[in-house]
Amino acid sequence: MKRRSSGIPGLDGMLGGGFPNPSTILLGGAPGTGKTTLAVQSLFHGAKNGENGLYITAISEPAWLVQNFLSSFEFYDREPIEKEIINFIDLGQTMMKRPDMILETIMKTIEKYNPDRVVIDPITPIRDLLQWRGEMREFMHQLFAYLKGLNTVSIITAELSYDDISSSLEGYMADGLIILSYPEVNGVRRKLLEILKMRGTDHTTGRQLLEISKNGVAVQPGLR
Repeated sequence: MKRRSSGIPGLDGMLGGGFPNPSTILLGGAPGTGKTTLAVQSLFHGAKNGENGLYITAISEPAWLVQNFLSSFEFYDREPIEKEIINFIDLGQTMMKRPDMILETIMKTIEKYNPDRVVIDPITPIRDLLQWRGEMREFMHQLFAYLKGLNTVSIITAELSYDDISSSLEGYMADGLIILSYPEVNGVRRKLLEILKMRGTDHTTGRQLLEISKNGVAVQPGLR
């Protein structure tokens, strides 16, 4: 099986060498658990290895604002952005004006940039909008079917808790499912990462300690 290094210290070993390629990974967790940081850190790691990256956001934030937040991390580098090795795209206007065009816009954007890694962050507002319109299930099936046909590692983030997993269509369709959490233990909150599913891969199970610092995200397997 071909793999791409995740770019997250400690995670490749848990995955048996990195993300399977191609694969679609659902990265779930509550706000503040580190989903965006982990996903974008992986994009910048890929760029160092000559891979094109595409970041698609659905929360109507201008690219400069997202990049301003990311610039506090040491993995952030302006050069691959200026050279369009990594591209930041906002779907906010499409969601507001033409929600029926969301899937087509995603597909055309991916075809335009031909990325090796794709991040959709987060899928939750798209899911909620299309669920209200009665179009969510069809959209999810078509999106995942499209992504699975590409030679990419696709990371899709979602506001997703352990209680949501059994009813999550995304969790069922994804090749891999990683959950980030920050439970309170003895009066202290700890950020944790758990790989619940990774098709075709033996992987480390159980919740592992997740650290977020100026260097980015790192997993410390064996520490819980």
